Amino acid sequence: MQKVGIIGTGSIADVHLDSWRRMPGVELVGYYDLVPEAATRAAQRYGGRSFASLEALLAAVDVVDVCTPAATHKEIVLAAAAAGKAIICEKPLARHLADACEMVEACQRAGVMLFPAQVVRFFPMYRRVKERIDAGAIGRPAVYRSARCGAFPRPGAKFSASHYADFAQSGGVALDVGVHDIDFARWCCGEIERVFARGLTLANRPYQDHAQIVLRFTSGAIGYIEASWAHPRGVFRTRVEVAGDGGLIEWDSLERSPLLAELYDEARGAQRIVSSPIAPEDEPYYAELAHFIDVIEGRAQPIVTAYDGLEAVRAALAAIESMRTGQPVALKDFGG
Repeated sequence: MQKVGIIGTGSIADVHLDSWRRMPGVELVGYYDLVPEAATRAAQRYGGRSFASLEALLAAVDVVDVCTPAATHKEIVLAAAAAGKAIICEKPLARHLADACEMVEACQRAGVMLFPAQVVRFFPMYRRVKERIDAGAIGRPAVYRSARCGAFPRPGAKFSASHYADFAQSGGVALDVGVHDIDFARWCCGEIERVFARGLTLANRPYQDHAQIVLRFTSGAIGYIEASWAHPRGVFRTRVEVAGDGGLIEWDSLERSPLLAELYDEARGAQRIVSSPIAPEDEPYYAELAHFIDVIEGRAQPIVTAYDGLEAVRAALAAIESMRTGQPVALKDFGG
């Protein structure tokens, strides 16, 4: 039985907790949040108890699930690594590259698992794209295109608009949103050689942030990623397309939505859910967390590693640097 502790009890923690509480072989021990009342509310809803300090929570658990904003990840992960705890950490791994490097190195020295929660790898449609590429169905990947587009996160009890709008904290849409597709593109096409980007991230328009990111892979393949907070509210679109020398595979959420539900929850507000009527274990967040447990218990090799999380952050920050300078950025020379 793995004893799980949650750090940070905002919106993404709710998503994780919906899966943790249904998962066999784990016990939700408790929660730590800088706002004690938020940790107490989580305990009342999901079971377990609130802790008055990070140190107290670490002493009571085997596994740490970090669900706080990226700028706070380093301090938490370093403390958890020093305490010898297995760690799953929400994306992006860190706000700054130096912090991500320090986190990865600390966990390596401590011999603990640091698992970046790059959940797109666990969405069934994206995994199917990767499986078909690995099976040789489209030949050698040559062109990658993807989009992840919606409105600016809605302010409310479970979202902090001020956090997302503060570039120093969130990194804007290129880091907070683009890191998903950068990671998936790298999974499909291999290491990234250089990055070129344009967008609104540095244009002092945080509530309409938008980024176009071009990747050149060491294989010679080219990737095009659109990440946006500038779309109308109520529509969230994801799309992926990979063309190879033997064919093409694609998926678009707007064209293939087998089930649409609009629900209202007093604690969480309105939710628009697009999903398939699949088994709970196939839901991406459940699949991600269950895989993490399988890895730390020795039943599986990690689908995503700490190095993958680090390199996704590197490329996303390189995209921001490209926006700032107007020039392409070579990853081998980038340490910003």
